[in-house]
Amino acid sequence: MKFLFQHEGEHLNNNQWAFDNGYIEGDVEIYVNGELYFSEKNVNIVELAIQLGKWLRLAVNGQLSDFTYDSIDCDEALLRFFVQEQGVLVHSPIRRQKLGELSEGTVKKAVLGFLIELSIALHRIGYAERLDDIIKGLVTENTRALILLEQNEYDEAFALIKNLANESPSVQSLNNLAWYILREEEDREAARQLLEQVLSLQPQSSFPYMMLGEIALHNKQYVEAKLYLQQALHFQQTAEATYNLAITYFHLGEFEQAAKTFSNCEGDSGLTQLHEVVCWIHAGQTEKAKALLDNWNEESSDYTGAIEMADVYIELGCFAEARVQFEKEWNQYYVTPYIVSRYAYTLWQLEDFKTCQKVILQAIQQKKEEIVEERQRELDEHWSAQDRDECLIECNKQLKVLEMLLLRLEQGVVPPFEYDMYPDGGCQLFGCPQHGHLEYEEMTT
Repeated sequence: MKFLFQHEGEHLNNNQWAFDNGYIEGDVEIYVNGELYFSEKNVNIVELAIQLGKWLRLAVNGQLSDFTYDSIDCDEALLRFFVQEQGVLVHSPIRRQKLGELSEGTVKKAVLGFLIELSIALHRIGYAERLDDIIKGLVTENTRALILLEQNEYDEAFALIKNLANESPSVQSLNNLAWYILREEEDREAARQLLEQVLSLQPQSSFPYMMLGEIALHNKQYVEAKLYLQQALHFQQTAEATYNLAITYFHLGEFEQAAKTFSNCEGDSGLTQLHEVVCWIHAGQTEKAKALLDNWNEESSDYTGAIEMADVYIELGCFAEARVQFEKEWNQYYVTPYIVSRYAYTLWQLEDFKTCQKVILQAIQQKKEEIVEERQRELDEHWSAQDRDECLIECNKQLKVLEMLLLRLEQGVVPPFEYDMYPDGGCQLFGCPQHGHLEYEEMTT
C-alpha cells in the first residue's frame, strides 16, 4: 500500500491565505500491490495528513481504531479504515470501492510514508503548516535525522547523526555518519576510518562494503576495491555495486570480465554501454565493440552523446562512422581542445585536409575570443583576480595546443584516446525514507 500526492502550485504562489492557513489542494492516489485503488483530485492534503497522523499516533500506542476522513469540501467521507479481526479494511465511500483486509502493519507503514514524504515537501517550499510534531513521535531518531537531511536542514541533520554515533556506536549509526561525511563533506579518509569500525562489528549488509569499495576506487586501490565490492554483492545484488565492480575489473586489466559485468548492469544506460564498448576494445574483441556502436539506442536513458561515440569509433579505426557522429553535434555544444584534436585527426585520416584545417582555425578563433571575454569579465565575490588569472593561464595553454595541432598531424602524431570511468555513489543510508531502506535492526531481524 502506498500513498502518492501531487500538490498544486497555484495555492502556494497566488493564494497567501491558503498558504498561511494550511490549505493546499492536491491529487491523492493510493496503490495496493502496484494497482491503483483510490484516486481523488483537489484534496486538502495537509488536512488529510493531520487526520491520518492523529489516527497513526493512537494506533502506534495500541489504540487501533476506525478512521474516517471527512472534509468540508465533500459531503461524503473520502476514505475510511475499518478495524477487522485479521487487519484493516480500506474503504472509499465516494468511489464506492472496498478493498480486502490489509495487515495492520501494511496500513501503518503506508500512512507513515505519506506523512514523511509530505513533510519533506512542505519544508522544501517553506510552507507554514508542517507535520513535525506528528512525525516526531512516530519515527526513530535516526529516521528523524534523515528526514532533516531530505529537508535540506544539513547542520541539524549532521548534529543528530553525529550524536547518535557518539552516544550509541553501532553498525547503523557509524555507517550513516560515514555516509554523511563521504557525501556531504567529501572527506574520504574520515569516512574510511569510520567504516573500518563498522567492519569490526561484522555488519550483515552491503552498505559499508559499498562505500569502502567506492573509496578504494577513488584511491586507485583496485585490489581492495574488488574485494569490498564482491563482499557487497554477496549481501545484495545492487546496480551500484555491479557498476563499480566492472570499473574495478577494467583498471585491473580484466577487460573481458569488465565488459561482461557492464553488460549485466540494470537499465538502459548509454554511459554504461559505452563503457562496455571500451572494455571490448581493450580486450581485443573489436567486432563486439563495433556491433554495439552500430546498433546504438539514441533514446536510451543517460544518453552519452554522439561526440563521445565518435571518439570511441576512432579507436576502432572507423573514421567515416566517427565523422558522421561528430557532425551530429559539432555546432551544438562547447568542445574542448581534446575533442577538436580527435575530430581533426579523423578528418586527416579521411584525407579531407581542407575541412580539417577549417575546424582547427575555427577552434583557434573561438579560443582567442574566449580569452578576450575572460580578460573583460568583471570581478566579484564569486570570480576573483586569482580565478581570472588561473583561467587565462589554462586558456593560453589550450590555445598553444590548438595552434600546434595541424603541424603535429602532419608529423603523424596521433592524439591519444582519453576515457574516464567514475564510480557510482548511490545511497547507503540505513532507514532512508527516500529510497525505502530499512533500518539495520529491521533488516537483520
